[in-house]
Amino acid sequence: MAGLVRAPRPSSRRQIVFVRTDRLGETLLNLPAIRALRQAYPDAHLTLILHPSLQELFVGHPDVDEVIPAPVSSGSWWRDAWRLSRLWRRWHPDVIVISNPKKAYHLGAWLAGIPCRVGWNRKGGWWLTHRLEDRKRLGERHEVEYNLDLVQTLGIPEAPPATPWLPVGDQEEQRISQLLGQWGVPASSQLLAVHPWTSNPRKQWPVDQFRALIQRLTQTGAIIVVIGGSEEQGQAAALMEGRPGTGRVVNGVGQCSLRELAALLKRMRVLISNDSGPMHLAAAVKTKTVALFGASDPAAGPRRWGPYGEDHVVIWKPSMDAITVEEVFAAVQHQLR
Repeated sequence: MAGLVRAPRPSSRRQIVFVRTDRLGETLLNLPAIRALRQAYPDAHLTLILHPSLQELFVGHPDVDEVIPAPVSSGSWWRDAWRLSRLWRRWHPDVIVISNPKKAYHLGAWLAGIPCRVGWNRKGGWWLTHRLEDRKRLGERHEVEYNLDLVQTLGIPEAPPATPWLPVGDQEEQRISQLLGQWGVPASSQLLAVHPWTSNPRKQWPVDQFRALIQRLTQTGAIIVVIGGSEEQGQAAALMEGRPGTGRVVNGVGQCSLRELAALLKRMRVLISNDSGPMHLAAAVKTKTVALFGASDPAAGPRRWGPYGEDHVVIWKPSMDAITVEEVFAAVQHQLR
């Protein structure tokens, strides 16, 4: 079962496994829960299992001892559960926290005999020893706080939640300095980032609106860096048609690894973004954001999914089409002040 290979660790240290196997933003919003575990069990060996595409970003995080990519499914959840159980028996975990419910992980933890199994009471929640009713669909609280609820079932004292935090390495900082030089960006420039993409079309502010916003942003004297993944390079070409803000707009889409993207966002004064993973990544490196939400369902709104922490501005309307260029530009000016 590729992805979960690790030598057995016979040790007197407490072994804790934390599982979150979905996308970038959702995983980042578990960092305060992981921090709470680290503070409660400072001598434990804490293993994070996550989506393979995110491994590079979390390796070396000071709250985690080991980062392991989640295995590729065999296509059968019960077969996956059996394979996981055999692997985990070799690891001897004392605690497993399963942050996003999966039957294979719940059953696998039970079959492995892990003494303390924490998760949501869904998808076979009866295999868990510590389970919470899942009220996330009501959107009453932030995802960070829901994740903290899970680890607090272990008896960890309640405390004001920390904001997600991701360190940026010197190597990535140097790489971004080189990249900005290649783009012809002067070292003293004020930088603004724009992330116009999202995996959900209902969360997408129209491209024409982003193009008009970029044109307005060039009037601030800043350099605008458009960011995104390699899968969005075609959309970036369409966005840059008409050359908005000639000479002051850089197309950085698909040019950075995740670690480099974190370093690039750290350089920015503000990120303007739809609800997306890079929005949460910017917040985790302490960059201000202007976040655009167009959802009538509270479970998809910013109360649950907004950028967590201070110094962020959220514009929330019943639909993305209701958000105007003028109000986004005014929010950016507010952040720059």
